[in-house]
Amino acid sequence: MKTKFSILLTLLLVFTVHLGNAQEKSISGTVSDQSTIPLPGVNIVIKGTSTGTQTNFDGVYTINSKPGDILVFTYVGLKTQEIKVGELNTINVTMLEDADSLDEVIVTAVGIKRKPDEITTAYQNLKAEELTSANNPDVVQSLAGKVSGLQINTTNTGVNPSTSIRLRGTRSLSGSNSALVVIDNVISSATILSDLDPEIIESINIIKGPNGAALYGSRGGNGVIIVTTKKGTKNKGKLNITYTSTVTLEEIAFLPQLQDRYGKGYWGEIDAFDQGSWGPEYDGSVQPVGLPYPTVNDFRNTTYEFKKDNMKDFFNTGTALQNTITLAGGDSEGFYSLTANRRTTDGIIPDDKYKKDFFALSTGKTFGKFSMSANVRFTSEDQNVSNGVYGQLAQLPSDINVTDFDSGSNSDHWTAFGDSPYWVRDNQRTVSENMRSDLSAELSYQFNDNISAVLRSNVVTNSGKGFSYVNDYVAEYTVTGDSRDIQSSLSVNSNNSRTLYTDLIANFNYELTEDIGLKSLIGFNSTESSGFSQTTSGDILTLPGLYTVENISSGISVSDFSSKRRQQGVFANIDLSYKNYLYLNLTGRQEWDSRLQSTGRDIGDIGFFYYSVGASFIPTKAFPEIKSDFLHKMKVSGGYVKTANISALGSHDLFDTGFRPAAFPYSGGVNSFIIPSTTFDNAIEPEFINTFEANLNLELLKRGGIPRITLDGSYSYYTNDNQILSASVSSATSVFSAGINVGETQTNAYEVDLGLTPIKTDDFRWNLNFSYASQRTIATKITDDADQLGSGSPGIYAIQGEQFPLIQGTAYERDEDGRVVLNPDGSPRTASGLKVLGRATPDYILNFGTEFTYKGFRLSAVADFRTGHVFYSNIYNNLTGQGRSFITAENGRGYFIFPNSTVLGSGTNNTTVLTGSSYGGPSSYAQYQSFVQSDDFTGVDENFILDATAFKLREVALSYSLPSKALENTFIQGLSIGVSGRNLIVLLPKENRGYNDPEIGSGIGGYGQTPPTKFYSMNVKFNF
Repeated sequence: MKTKFSILLTLLLVFTVHLGNAQEKSISGTVSDQSTIPLPGVNIVIKGTSTGTQTNFDGVYTINSKPGDILVFTYVGLKTQEIKVGELNTINVTMLEDADSLDEVIVTAVGIKRKPDEITTAYQNLKAEELTSANNPDVVQSLAGKVSGLQINTTNTGVNPSTSIRLRGTRSLSGSNSALVVIDNVISSATILSDLDPEIIESINIIKGPNGAALYGSRGGNGVIIVTTKKGTKNKGKLNITYTSTVTLEEIAFLPQLQDRYGKGYWGEIDAFDQGSWGPEYDGSVQPVGLPYPTVNDFRNTTYEFKKDNMKDFFNTGTALQNTITLAGGDSEGFYSLTANRRTTDGIIPDDKYKKDFFALSTGKTFGKFSMSANVRFTSEDQNVSNGVYGQLAQLPSDINVTDFDSGSNSDHWTAFGDSPYWVRDNQRTVSENMRSDLSAELSYQFNDNISAVLRSNVVTNSGKGFSYVNDYVAEYTVTGDSRDIQSSLSVNSNNSRTLYTDLIANFNYELTEDIGLKSLIGFNSTESSGFSQTTSGDILTLPGLYTVENISSGISVSDFSSKRRQQGVFANIDLSYKNYLYLNLTGRQEWDSRLQSTGRDIGDIGFFYYSVGASFIPTKAFPEIKSDFLHKMKVSGGYVKTANISALGSHDLFDTGFRPAAFPYSGGVNSFIIPSTTFDNAIEPEFINTFEANLNLELLKRGGIPRITLDGSYSYYTNDNQILSASVSSATSVFSAGINVGETQTNAYEVDLGLTPIKTDDFRWNLNFSYASQRTIATKITDDADQLGSGSPGIYAIQGEQFPLIQGTAYERDEDGRVVLNPDGSPRTASGLKVLGRATPDYILNFGTEFTYKGFRLSAVADFRTGHVFYSNIYNNLTGQGRSFITAENGRGYFIFPNSTVLGSGTNNTTVLTGSSYGGPSSYAQYQSFVQSDDFTGVDENFILDATAFKLREVALSYSLPSKALENTFIQGLSIGVSGRNLIVLLPKENRGYNDPEIGSGIGGYGQTPPTKFYSMNVKFNF
């Protein structure tokens, strides 16, 4: 009986399985978006099982299931759909937009992560490919032209260019206007950012106004650059290797355009020893030039004719090689990433070299409720550069072949009134070594679903050493009576610094009601910075080529400096949300700064409270009926913030520290110290920055899953009060000036960003973006006893009631109609005092960007245009004094009618009185030269103020990524190649005939390390 029952049960089970299999069937269909475009890669899973599939390139899928099963369709950025299987064998699905999942997460102040709707201040987020597309090894430089309101200036050229970062212009009269840099949630510096290999950066969020930086207190008043680096890969523990190699060629972008009529000489006569171009007109004759070399009887001869850009032959084509290898991996519980990068550069000046080694380790692990992460970065730099080569090359007359004088001897030179650039290249140099380490760690604990805490700490150390030297030169002979001997000298320096940074933060996240959410934090922050530097210098090296302090024989001078300062703060942040369309942000920070500490001042008197309030409102979510095919999304935001700026105050300025005067120490051990002539008010406070900001963000014409038009506008109003400036003090106090809180400025800033996607198909996409940024600062108050601040002629000044910053310098006296007033002898009159010659920062900046993608190809370009400002060109002045600028070839080098002039007392336009005859020289030509070289022309700054308008094609990049199918049977997972160019086109006003790049020199443009350059790169990238 039992056997029969077993047989019967077995037959029943077989029948049941057969019946189940008979009910399973094949379901197929097409998945598309709201625009009916098929979606490849959609995941389809039978709910409650691991059985699933994906749609193919045409959006088609097939899956076996039974009636009653539920198919779950998921796709990034679109709403998850669940469909029950019925009698039909075909199920077509249209995936709908999921606004919440589309929103990216943005890292803001102190590591807070917000969705775009929650952010109440103006910001712009850049992704990795936007930073690396043109293969710029410097992350800071790669930001130029890509963010409205962000001004990146290359302040010096050479193998290791220096840059400045400013957001919304220049507002502080005496303090720093540079933006704060934050890397992986800890305060850092522009130097550390430049150290980073661009390949390890995931994104950069630029918070333009202080609203989003209020939690950083006095350090965030100029906006913040928040950098997030890559954190490995979550690839089930599999190791991913990326190797990138880039070769870059650098060459001169442009040189000054020179007059082509007159050559080497003086007062109209050829002079073999002079460096000026005050000779007769070119005639093609053969003439002796330069100093006789190698003996006093050996003269060089050259054709007396114009040689365009003859300076260019001195320079090399610079080369830079950069290699990066990254090993990364991880899983759902941890990650790791190790990067090694080496960059070697040979400059366009022969023998100028730069080498940088960069190592980075990023790792993290989750242990239940604990999470740990760490970053270790190390940078080593070696640099060897010449000093003053470009300035000497600028003394080259246009009829000289520079390579005729390339022996390297200072006796082998085209003039007796300067030094050979080949000798300068070899004998005036700076050699330096720098090492930086950046170590940080973060520990977080999730107490429950609502409460978590994080402790992060960072230590940055920097140590450097170097020396600058000038070697001896003793002339074998003299041909002019002037000594050309050069005395050797040496300056040796060393420095080190350390910064400790710590955050302790508790986070709270609650849903107060079904509609109201609360995210808040309270935190403590501490920063301590210390540094030491020492410089020893002197003259006459006993042993040539030995660059040590012991080798200095005369005039030894030693100086050292050390400093330490601390900042501490407690802060709080509250984010309230109502449904998904209204957000309120409140912050507060109480800060203490040791720089404000002085004798007899209580700790409570050095603390200040900063705060902000901001809100954002999304009308298209609050009132869905206003949303249409045209208006996809609208966001309105704004706020008020109070922060500060203490950068004008040194670490120990409130303590009157004595210093040793130059005459001491005397021999015999006699030393002396004196009280400084400048002091500070003991009750001084920070410079306070009050900001109002309003923003509008629109997304229009949603097509193909994306808005085809985005429009973002921002207006901000700043008042910088309580600025720290020097005021005159009665000499009876034994000091001459004191730092007090007095200066005030007001700033209006505007930014408009327009993004367009004219074409988007499965294979092709074209993006365009344009931006406009303008800022205008007025100096509303200087001090009670002065209405201007600044020094030098020409120089940068602040003038009460005027825009800031301004260039002031010497200028001509003019009548009420603006005509230059001449003396009866035709000489122009110089006005008394200094005059405003123009504004040093642009009225507005326009940025342009475009990107084309077609399958694996990507073509992009970035350009910008700046205008409305001027700069002083020292190069133009020098070339004019040498008779080489265009202006010196006008009028036939004789007497002339001074343009737009009037003779003193005449009240009419001058048409008869000639300028030039009152100056020294045996001929009208010589008198013209004497006029040009006099204080009445080259001594008048007004003559060398140029329009700083410039259009720059910053980047052009083309890359191609091989399709994955082409690599299926190889060990290579990805391969891309690219070519790019930087600074390829620079368009300047006609009056600026290539004298200066207006961007270099901060309004006063002189000789940089090199002339402006452009770059061509080729790179290859492998993924394994």
